[in-house]
Amino acid sequence: MAERKGKELEISIPVNIIWDDVLMVSLSGVIDSKVAQSMTETILEKIDDVQARMIVLDILSVETLDSAVANHIIKITRITELMGCTCVISGVSGNIAMNIVNLGISLGDVVTRATLKDALQYALGQLGWEVKRK
Repeated sequence: MAERKGKELEISIPVNIIWDDVLMVSLSGVIDSKVAQSMTETILEKIDDVQARMIVLDILSVETLDSAVANHIIKITRITELMGCTCVISGVSGNIAMNIVNLGISLGDVVTRATLKDALQYALGQLGWEVKRK
């Protein structure tokens, strides 16, 4: 999301509290370096504010991901770890996955899950919560 404020573009990235100690950021559209930097600042502030232990970064609706932004997202996972918060990336589309591999970007030990549901289940499980169907 972006809003015009005077001549400069103000970038707004909503970081939502999903459950106790669990945050979620849902990205969409084209992510550039400016948006990635703003997103990082917003995420770090929210983690610090609520002392979150898990954050799900859902990228299902991201249209394209260049190497700079992919590396920025990987850096977010490292930064959040230093703050005691595990980052789980969900919604990696086939196009984005192929792009990451073709660019030679290594995700290393970054936690990824196919769907938002899988990522939330993983996050809650890591915190000792059990998700069951009735």
